[in-house]
Amino acid sequence: MNSKDNVKSRAANLTIFQLYGGQALWFPVLSLICFGVLFVYSASSVYSAQKYGDEFIFVKKQLFYLIPGIIAGICGAKISLRFWFKYRIPIFFASVFLATLTKVPGLGRKVKGAARWIAVGPIQFQPSESLKIATIFMLAGTLHLYPKSFQKLWPIGCAFACLIIQPDFGSCVILFLTVATMLFMHGLPLSIFSFGIASLLPIVAVVAISAPYRVKRLVSFLDPFADALGAGFQIIQSFVAIANGGWFGRGLGGSQQKLFFLPEAHTDFILAVIGEEMGFAGIFTIMLIYSLFFYAIIQIVSQALSSKDRLIASGIFAIFAGSTIINLGMVAGLLPTKGLPLPFISSGGSSLVVNLFMVGILSQIHKNTLLQSDSDSSKQSQNRSLISSLESLKATHS
Repeated sequence: MNSKDNVKSRAANLTIFQLYGGQALWFPVLSLICFGVLFVYSASSVYSAQKYGDEFIFVKKQLFYLIPGIIAGICGAKISLRFWFKYRIPIFFASVFLATLTKVPGLGRKVKGAARWIAVGPIQFQPSESLKIATIFMLAGTLHLYPKSFQKLWPIGCAFACLIIQPDFGSCVILFLTVATMLFMHGLPLSIFSFGIASLLPIVAVVAISAPYRVKRLVSFLDPFADALGAGFQIIQSFVAIANGGWFGRGLGGSQQKLFFLPEAHTDFILAVIGEEMGFAGIFTIMLIYSLFFYAIIQIVSQALSSKDRLIASGIFAIFAGSTIINLGMVAGLLPTKGLPLPFISSGGSSLVVNLFMVGILSQIHKNTLLQSDSDSSKQSQNRSLISSLESLKATHS
């Protein structure tokens, strides 16, 4: 039996679930999705009944987007990474083009002054979500083909420009963390890495203070009680929700802050509702599940045999970990509000679909590593067997 047959034989002994990440990767994701459906309903039922006459409207949307999300996850797991690398350039610039369409009147949809969505009939999606993963493939492919030619990374600047003009400063921060993580994993010298970050700080500062609402967010973050009924209102209501929850919460559905006190209760600040209804124990449980998920991704990054796979997995890790940590810090008042959803839990169709696609990509990398490791082990075993046979033959002749 040749090495290819040996690999197939080992793969046949694994279930599809084990081959594509097993419980380490998918159980945390499925658990977070279940929490998300439950608390999207709990956080939005009163609001949606009052505004739309249907208390289930947001949870139905969340369940509806699970269908394309599952399809996206399967595509990420089954469509070869070679395909995404081959077409990474048209995919990237198509994502950039879609992001610019948010500024087109009649097509782009504004929410609170930011044009971040494209609306086509009843369906709307956020191009910045797909732009993140497209940037990962673009950056990984460029670094792989031109490991020392950093001037060829200029297209990445187009992604940042699109996010700034929307404006979507939160996604811009996540994209920055993603690019920085991938460059670090690529082995960019620490001196150049530090110089690059230091050079960007003035630009970040200018962008941060260029709009009055961003200045208000920064000021309210430092002292939310200075403008308790204005810029600091959301953070203060988040504090109240978490304080009301105590250790074990007021019980499922028992949140008072979701009754038109806490803005964005089912999206950006859904963790505050979880804290009020499930207490510190609920938040701790959610964070434990995220920790298991992040640990699974770190294992995939560390075990990846290809530099491209390692770069992709590290970029996806940066997106998930950055979004989660920033959302947690935002709800706790440790970071300024950024408008970033909590992955898999907050209400949001575009983020759910793209997040499941990224998990599918991770599961494919896990599968490739597993099969490649088995193939290498099989080859080593054959080589050892061949060497042993030759030594035996040599001993016989001697």
